[in-house]
Amino acid sequence: MALIARLALLPILALGAAAQATLETGAVIRSDGADFHRNTIPQVARLANGQLLAVWSSFPKSGSPGKVYIAFSQNHGRAWSAPQLLLSDPSKIMADPNILIDGPRVFVFATVVESPNRIRKSWTMFKRSPDNGLTWGPLEEIPIPRQYVAGKQHNGIVLRDGSYLLGIAWDKWPERGMAARTEGEMDLTAGVLISKDGAHWTLHGSLHVLLDKLTPGGTNGLCEPALVELANGEVLMILRSGGTHHYESRSRDGGLTWSPPIPSPLPGHNTPTALLRLEGSHEIVAVWNNSPLTRYPLSAALSSDHGKTWSAPRILAQAEGLQVSYPGLTQAADGAIIAVWQQALPDGGRDIRYARFTRDWLVSSPR
Repeated sequence: MALIARLALLPILALGAAAQATLETGAVIRSDGADFHRNTIPQVARLANGQLLAVWSSFPKSGSPGKVYIAFSQNHGRAWSAPQLLLSDPSKIMADPNILIDGPRVFVFATVVESPNRIRKSWTMFKRSPDNGLTWGPLEEIPIPRQYVAGKQHNGIVLRDGSYLLGIAWDKWPERGMAARTEGEMDLTAGVLISKDGAHWTLHGSLHVLLDKLTPGGTNGLCEPALVELANGEVLMILRSGGTHHYESRSRDGGLTWSPPIPSPLPGHNTPTALLRLEGSHEIVAVWNNSPLTRYPLSAALSSDHGKTWSAPRILAQAEGLQVSYPGLTQAADGAIIAVWQQALPDGGRDIRYARFTRDWLVSSPR
């Protein structure tokens, strides 16, 4: 396949991360009140060459449709290159991107909707790179037998047998020829896409619950699944709900079938979780909004028993009245855990922020 859209790595721009013991925080990109006014819903992953790749969507203050950008870090997440445009369409919104890494092969997926979004039709598009994001192929589509696949899939994962898993969710109403007027009217069912090559995918699972929603804007059903393969071979999925807790489900056959969803030990309302298994360990990390009502604070915790129980939460970010949400997670080559998220600002803009922290910080008692 001929590769296009060559993207050379740009010089790293230091962003002045502040160190606090073994927790460091900073920004991947800050709102500029112009082309990068509202930076939203990021993800992060470690490339085979040791660099970090961040991806997010930006919405200009002018009101133009969103575009997907990427940036690289060569120093384990402490500083990031200038943003590089990866996905755009002048007539459609491209947003909610995520990443899948398989050796030097990199996939960046995004959800594409009409502008303005009428919650009736979406497309899942992607580009692939064979060389750690240095060059990228053409825009491709994953055909999915659903009308409106919601955005923000957690990063795809590669199972021990080499299969790719990508979590998705779809709205009920477009399947019946209707469209929700607002997000609060959506009724979502979750599942996974499975592939052996990243180009051909099959849909599995149908996870749904009916809840007494906590807020009018909360979605019904389950969506935005986060995935992690556990040391015992199970796949754990944690899902956003409109209630007071996330829900979870498990698969023992590589994502083909799933247990009935049950409430997770993690409190959370109408927000997703990020999951990561630490390298060489059975322990997993979760980053999520530890609140039954709000999208703050953003917290992290560790599980040593396959997600059945979690350590006391440590706060990564707190902005009273402003959301700090939609986290992504990876582990840097130096062992640090890297989280990214969107941070809302009083003027309506949003930054993409990051935190670097260690396992020891995560399980230690806060001062």
